[in-house]
Amino acid sequence: MLALCRLPSGVEVPHPRPCREKPLRAMLGCSLLAVALPGVRQCRTASRASRAHAVQRPNLVTVIRSQARTGDRLRVLPSATMGADHSGGAQAPCIFVHAGAQDRSWLGFGGSFSEAAAETLKRLSRRSRDEVLSAYFHPSGLRYNLGRVPIGSCDFSLYNWTCGDLPEGDMDLKGFSLKRYEEAILPMLRGAARARKAPLTLLASPWSPPPWMKTRPTFNGEGHLRPECREAWARHFVRFVEEMEKAGVPIWGVSVQNEPEAAQCWESCIYSAEEELIFVRDHLGPALRRHHEDVKILVWDHNRDGMLERASVIYDDSIAADLVWGVAYHWYGDPRFETWPPRTEVPFADRQQGGTVPELRGCAGFENVRQLADLRPDKHILFTEGCQELGGRPLSSVMGDWKLGERYSMNIIADVNAGCEGWIDWNLCLDEEGGPNHVGNTCVAPVICDTRTDKVLYQPSFWHLGHFSRYIRPGARRVLCSTTRDALEVTAFANPDGGLVVVVLNQSEESIGFWLKVRHSGETRAVVLESPRRSIQTLLVEDGKKEGWFSKLARTLPSTIQLGLSNAWYAVAPKQPYQRLP
Repeated sequence: MLALCRLPSGVEVPHPRPCREKPLRAMLGCSLLAVALPGVRQCRTASRASRAHAVQRPNLVTVIRSQARTGDRLRVLPSATMGADHSGGAQAPCIFVHAGAQDRSWLGFGGSFSEAAAETLKRLSRRSRDEVLSAYFHPSGLRYNLGRVPIGSCDFSLYNWTCGDLPEGDMDLKGFSLKRYEEAILPMLRGAARARKAPLTLLASPWSPPPWMKTRPTFNGEGHLRPECREAWARHFVRFVEEMEKAGVPIWGVSVQNEPEAAQCWESCIYSAEEELIFVRDHLGPALRRHHEDVKILVWDHNRDGMLERASVIYDDSIAADLVWGVAYHWYGDPRFETWPPRTEVPFADRQQGGTVPELRGCAGFENVRQLADLRPDKHILFTEGCQELGGRPLSSVMGDWKLGERYSMNIIADVNAGCEGWIDWNLCLDEEGGPNHVGNTCVAPVICDTRTDKVLYQPSFWHLGHFSRYIRPGARRVLCSTTRDALEVTAFANPDGGLVVVVLNQSEESIGFWLKVRHSGETRAVVLESPRRSIQTLLVEDGKKEGWFSKLARTLPSTIQLGLSNAWYAVAPKQPYQRLP
């Protein structure tokens, strides 16, 4: 059984790494400590002590598993009891969690309400629409609480359009309207809020101003915002926020521009760092301060590779920095998954089996998230877009590809460990072709809806996302964790109720036994677990006070009987629609 597997004898056990020196960070909404004391560096553990969640004593571990080439999809396995650490030292395969060293508050998870997603959902039956929204937003689903909505059209729209009829020269935005949103996007947003039984935290992002506001008067391409139109465009943001609120959908924050350095064949607008700074400092920031001072402003909203440089320019201006909540970013640029990034092979000698093993490198920029977190600890970092581009392939060629789910998990783990505070996926759902997309830039979404047959097809990325979003609650705090085996990728959080959530990803073709060790109140509690090959697992560590009598009784049985009963029950137990295989 998972909780009772044996480790190889004679393995070494590594010491957990001490808390690294990092800049002192502030939690959401705190003062600009790093500005006032720019030279101060302090252990994260000490700086968070007064704000840490009181963590339950680690007595019981519940394991939730999804695994390739099996029927396990967010499957709950029998619990295991933690006890004294008998690993024999610090260099056995292990995952170590320091429950008292806590980072800033977690915002949550979500996805994007593009017109493509909304129109796809609209074409389904009422039953299937409700299934998709419940799968994402209901407490029995992924428990999403965040969302992103385009301001105007984007590539995942049916065609180019603006917010109402805004003819050239309409600086007062007399023709502004959300009529098009009422056709599909707003009904989807309202349905999501009903499924969640609470409002969503929404970010709004533009892909292009009306073409007449740009130096190149088209939706697509390399046009910049004309200086004389900056005030009108800032007013457009304000109107969007106001009209969405009137429609019953409040906006939490806005990003200045989606991908401001990409001149695409779909809606685009180029901003240099200086142009974005000027627009925020002199126009957008003051406009929102006057009318909606609680609405957050995020800059960049492009890939990791340039996030530090862009933020540095804007944060160096004290007025602009005061107006900016943080940086939004995307994940694109990884040649392991995309055809367009620069690609470099770095060879390594395989000293055990001979030959060389190449490693692909591009411009994914994973380390830049941590660098940005260190640049301004008082500011915030939010992931706002990621998906798998099809690059001309038919959607059918990648349906069910487990590696695409692993892409999500490896990115989430790397980014949250580096300082990311929330995660918003791209399209919530797409149709049977990976669209609609008015320029043919089709992609994969975690939910594919076959509008011809009214079938809802869950992809591996959905289950991978669920291992995080279902269990890491808004307000959770990341805790320090380490792994002694590189094949085990891990992150850990302390939830507001004091429970620990540890997510373990194993992309290898080998199952790996390991010790889960949790340091809590001066003692280390441990248990032996297993990470099966090509699996992702969520480990819920609690004091066990709420454990039911049947679970307690089951844990007294031999491990082989426990596993047999678990398999038999999983085969016949009622399942959520997203747990059923096609």
